[in-house]
Amino acid sequence: MIRPRLPRINIKALLGVEGVSEFENLKARQVGRYFSFIVLIALLIVVVQLVLDYSGRKYQSILSIGVWSVFTLEFCVNMLLVTNRKRYLLHNWLNGVIILVAYPWMDVGQDWAVLFRSLRLFLFLRIILNVFWSVVDLLRQNSFGMVLFGAFVFIIVSGTIFSVIEQVTFVDGVWYALVTITTVGYGDMVPLTDTGRIFGAVLILVGVMLFSLVTANVSAFLIGAEQKNREKEILTQVRLMQTHLEQLSVTNEQHMARVLEQVSNHIIGLEHRIESLHNQSHERNVHYHDAKIQQENEQLLLKLKAENKKLFVALERLLKDR
Repeated sequence: MIRPRLPRINIKALLGVEGVSEFENLKARQVGRYFSFIVLIALLIVVVQLVLDYSGRKYQSILSIGVWSVFTLEFCVNMLLVTNRKRYLLHNWLNGVIILVAYPWMDVGQDWAVLFRSLRLFLFLRIILNVFWSVVDLLRQNSFGMVLFGAFVFIIVSGTIFSVIEQVTFVDGVWYALVTITTVGYGDMVPLTDTGRIFGAVLILVGVMLFSLVTANVSAFLIGAEQKNREKEILTQVRLMQTHLEQLSVTNEQHMARVLEQVSNHIIGLEHRIESLHNQSHERNVHYHDAKIQQENEQLLLKLKAENKKLFVALERLLKDR
């Protein structure tokens, strides 16, 4: 029986640093990604600013205004672009708090002002959590977590065996196994016996194969992540096209309904006029053999043909406008 996959808890939303949600419109998500890089640069400036605050250097006010402007601009632009503004406010409450309490024109010399500005470092959580979930996805893919666990067990076992062969401590044995399997080879711990050298050669070969597998998994994850992003973009474009086609279909149906209604009204009007003329002819007791009446009938027929021609021209014009 396949167990249903539990939904991932949106930790960034709970902490108030989600940014633009993945469920928002395409333009908002694209602009949100651009601002993420700008915010990252601003956060690095925050670290520099904190050093300047405690060292008593100048220019901290200029940096403070610049960083605060970046955070404020990101918050305001995203608020204008997102579809669900309530969700954006709830999932980015910490951004709003930081903008309010880290106002750059406060007294920069006070310790509490420095403390408030240091709250902006919490925005690093957005980046840290992105990296964390990327690592989790990497461990899930192709049983990569099992590969790492197997490598850990192999290093412990190999270190134990090496410590017995070379008569060294367990810690030294594990250290030798680690630097050998990872193909680093510091040279501070080397085998002195032939058995130890043979065992070391085996560890080197295993390390090459193991890290080739690790590299392949990482490459597959990066390529798969890029492919997933492209698939999401394609699906988004397909949904937009489908929505546009549905709107065009509704518009065309409404236009055709109006055209048919106009044609029907014209036909009904002609029928009423013909019926009225027919009644008038009966009331006057018209004799069809009279030449004058025949002439009037011919004129009436010509008039009806002209009106029918106008009707078809109007119908053709309406169809062309469609």
